[in-house]
Formats: sequence, structure tokens, C-alpha cells
Amino acid sequence: MSSSISNRWGNLLLTISRCLAVAPTARQEGRFARWIHCFWCLVLLGYVWTGCIWKCIVFDAEMPTIEKLLYLMEFPGNITITGFLVYHAVLNCPYARDVETQIHLLIGRQDFGVAQRLYQKHGKRTRHLLVQTIVFHGACIVVDIVNYDFNWWTTWSSNSVYNLPALMISLGVLQYALAVHLLWLLKSHLCHCLEQLQKRRRLPQGIVNLDARYDRFFASLVDAGGCSSLVLEELRATYTSIDRLHRQLLDKFGLFLLLNFGNSLCSFCEELYMVFNFFERPQWAAGMLLFYRILWLVMHGGRIWVILAVNEQLVEQECQLFLQLNQMEVCGSHLERTINRFLVQLQTSIGQPLLACGVIDLDTLAMGGFVGVLMAIVIFLIQIGLGNKSLMGVALNQSGWIYI
Repeated sequence: MSSSISNRWGNLLLTISRCLAVAPTARQEGRFARWIHCFWCLVLLGYVWTGCIWKCIVFDAEMPTIEKLLYLMEFPGNITITGFLVYHAVLNCPYARDVETQIHLLIGRQDFGVAQRLYQKHGKRTRHLLVQTIVFHGACIVVDIVNYDFNWWTTWSSNSVYNLPALMISLGVLQYALAVHLLWLLKSHLCHCLEQLQKRRRLPQGIVNLDARYDRFFASLVDAGGCSSLVLEELRATYTSIDRLHRQLLDKFGLFLLLNFGNSLCSFCEELYMVFNFFERPQWAAGMLLFYRILWLVMHGGRIWVILAVNEQLVEQECQLFLQLNQMEVCGSHLERTINRFLVQLQTSIGQPLLACGVIDLDTLAMGGFVGVLMAIVIFLIQIGLGNKSLMGVALNQSGWIYI
């Protein structure tokens, strides 16, 4: 049913994700291949965990305790998140496949041309996100190599601790974003169907309530009302399935999203403070390190934004459905009851925002709260740094310490 472009890019994404232990094996593969994949996932997970634990043990940079805590918090976060991804790739793969299969079955119920168009749009979106992810992390690897003056052993160790788990987590975010994108395409198709139904039911030009032709046209509307009710019931059933699948996706990825938000927020604050310190005492010889930190800021901020943006698109489609239903012409009690049921369902869904584990709102309305927390942490770090300079504000000359 899907186009060759969609299959090509989707299969490429799954292949990369399986090689990096964040996606289950294919359904048609045999037991031996699944065991090999599980073994590889565990080996890769042990490698990442060993590198992160070793980095925490040998870290000896001179910095305040609170700053060191925020800096090192990324490593246990990476350990937990990669462990969660490997768990879903190895032990929870039947559930992941079940949700994916239900989404594709829901698309398959549409007309052939509609399903083909949806898959083509999804393939294009998959291509863009996959290319952007690979290019971005490739740039991070290149900058890391240049930053360590092509010391291959040090670069290999650094990429194993930083870029490898970062790429695994980015692919995990990509899986959630692309699954939600398919649901968004389905909701967009529902809006299009409702718009076409609304146009068919619109009164012709020149007909008013007192017109002699109005009675005849009203009768035709009543006759068409039964068909309109059936179409609306089908749309409502499809919307119910989409909403249920979105909740299942959230149940699967909720803990992953919560951990990712916390990890990305702490890392973003620490990297932003490091950039502030660089411009306070510029050392342009270390300009490549500054560029590396900016890339890290973009990565952590991008993860948060992608998750919020894809869910915000679903909320916008629900509001569009709500608006179109309110604008429909009603010509019978049965049609009115059908529309009211649909409106109540939409209002209930819109009134209950999606939450990651009941903690984080998954829409851009929560961005103000994130910015507030971010600024509070960064300002706190700056004050700690200024306080240390004031308490240690001494100048050493030949005669001894002079307090200033």
C-alpha cells in the first residue's frame, strides 16, 4: 500500500535503529536472527554503560559542586534512557509492533489513493528527519575529532561516551515523532473529509429561508442527513481509534519522554552556562570547543521542541475539527445528536492535555514553564560563580594576599 519512497526511507531508519539497538527486529526474521539482535543490543548497551560509568569515575575537572553535579547528571540520564530503549527493542517488541500494526491498519481502511498520498507524505517527512539527524550527529563527530587534534583513541573514547548514546536517544525521539506524524496525517485527512461534507451540505447561492425553493431543498437535506450522519459516525470512529493509538504511544514512550525532558533540560542549562563562561573570559584558541557546546545546545533544545511540536500539531487538528463541526448546517435531530456526540468527545479530549507520566504537558503551551526553569537554573549557576569569585576575591602579589 505504501509507496516505494516511503518504504525505502522507513526501512533505512529501521535498519539504522536496529544497528544501534533502539528498534526491534523485523517480524519475518527467524529465531536465530532475533537472538543475534538481542545479543548485539546487550553488548552495545554494556559498552555505553561502561563508558558512561568510567567517565563519571575519572572526571576530575575543577568546578563548583553544583556545576559538577549538573554536568555529570547527563551520564546516568544516558544510562537510564538507553536502557529503556534497549528494553523496548528486546523484551517489549511485541507491544511496539502491535501499536505500529494498528496504525497501518487504520491507514489501510482509507481509499487506496488516500493511503498512498498519506504514505508519500510520511516518507518525505521520514527522509527529512533522518537526513537531518544523521548529518547533525556526523557534524558532532567531526567537531569532536578536530577538537582533540585527531587523537584517534581520545576521539573514539569521547564519541563512545557522548555521541553514541546521543544518536541512540535521537533515534528514539525520531520513532515517537514519526509515529505521531502518521496520526497527524490521519487527523488532517479527517478535517479534509469534514470540509468536503460541509461543502456538499451548503445551501446554493440565492436560496434564503423564505424562498419558495427552500422547502424542496430542505427535504433533500433531510434525505441526505442520514448519509451525513453515517459519514460523521465513521469519522468519529476513526478519530476514536486515532486518539486511542496516541494514548498507547504515550504509554509506551511516556517514561522515555519524561527522562529525556529532565536529561535534556539539565544538560541544556549546563551547556548554556559554559557558553556564558566562555564569553566572559574568551579563549579563542578553544573556539572549536565553543562550537561543540553550541551543537549540544541545539541537540537538547531540538529534542524538547520536536516532542512538543508534533503533539501540538495533533491539538491543532482537534481544534480544527471542533470548528468545522460547529459550522455545519443541521437539518435533523439525528444529525444534531451525532454532531453533539462528536463535539463532546472532542471537547473532552482537548480539555485533557497529554501528559508524560502525568508530569509534563506535551504541547508548546508548556514552553514558558521550561524557559522559566531554564533561566532560574542558569541564573543560579551564574550567582554561584559570582559568589565564589567574591569569596575568593583575592589578588596575589609579591608581598602576599591582598583582599579586594
